[in-house]
Amino acid sequence: MQALSFGQQQVADAPVTFIICGTLSAHEGLADALQPSVDAGVMDQTVFDAWLSQARRAHADNPQLQRDEAIRSASLAAMTLMLAAQGMGMSTGSMGGFDALGVSRECGLAPCEIPVMLVTAGYVSDGNWPQKPRKPLHKVLQFA
Repeated sequence: MQALSFGQQQVADAPVTFIICGTLSAHEGLADALQPSVDAGVMDQTVFDAWLSQARRAHADNPQLQRDEAIRSASLAAMTLMLAAQGMGMSTGSMGGFDALGVSRECGLAPCEIPVMLVTAGYVSDGNWPQKPRKPLHKVLQFA
């Protein structure tokens, strides 16, 4: 995996590197994903039907929207993974610098799966860089 990530050392050093993927045509699996909520009485059948109809209309013939949603969903999954790892005392690193086609090929990803980012995870070792300084909150957040 290090060669596919342009030689980045953290891939070799970390105990695990996750490949965070998004799914194109995810709307095709929406019914299966929502059905347990209908079965549990959390979601009404009319809401279920409306969501499915809207998703099919919006996504079916729109590859750009499918890709945008795949990247958005995968990014949120990566953030959740990173926060969970931090809660367990681990350190993580997200990486966008990698050969996506090579990762897809080497890992046998399906055509509907796109690698969005790599996330390395492990416990901090002696000699690791300290947390890099972050921009002040007022430079990255504005309340409306």
